[in-house]
Amino acid sequence: MSASLQALAAHGVRLKVLAQVFSVLRHEVVGPLSNATLAAAMLRQTPEGASPDALQQRCQRLAGDLTGMLEDSVAVVRDLDQWLADHGAIAPADALLSECRKLMFSHLLLSRRSVTWSETVAAVQLPTFASRYLLLAWLLCLLQALPADSDLALDFSQADAWHARFSAAPDFSGVQPATFDPQEVELLADASGWRLVRQADCWSLHLPVLPDE
Repeated sequence: MSASLQALAAHGVRLKVLAQVFSVLRHEVVGPLSNATLAAAMLRQTPEGASPDALQQRCQRLAGDLTGMLEDSVAVVRDLDQWLADHGAIAPADALLSECRKLMFSHLLLSRRSVTWSETVAAVQLPTFASRYLLLAWLLCLLQALPADSDLALDFSQADAWHARFSAAPDFSGVQPATFDPQEVELLADASGWRLVRQADCWSLHLPVLPDE
């Protein structure tokens, strides 16, 4: 596959990942706005019997809360741009994994698989754009294909490779078309500078080597 076709195919896989987690990203935007709407409504109300000083303090407090909520929402909207284009950002591995775990919360909750995340995370820096999409695709692909009630142990302790070990082999024969297949994860890994190695009881992601600064 030519480099241009690989890049186009990888973009398509990333869009599938984004579709899986968009509801969580949307909630992060809507949440602060909903709270800001409530604060604005409270500003329009005047408690009966309150002194002028108390009313002024109340308005100042609510106005400060409203400003903070709007700033939070603006920050979230700006961060959404990091999902649409690669700006060369680098992030610690533990921060990326924490974000992925949050974005996959509903998938993990409803999956009927026992997922264990390693307590130790390698102290490495990774490209935010490519790594975030690949990690989500890797986990979503496995989570949706593993048999119900199976165990999935995730090991992020090594600096050169991360491992997903499972008690029962994934079965892709009954997976819905909207989910991921292993070839898509491999394609995304290759396009992102990673390498996926699939074995009978373990899928390993070999991390990219970042150039020295």
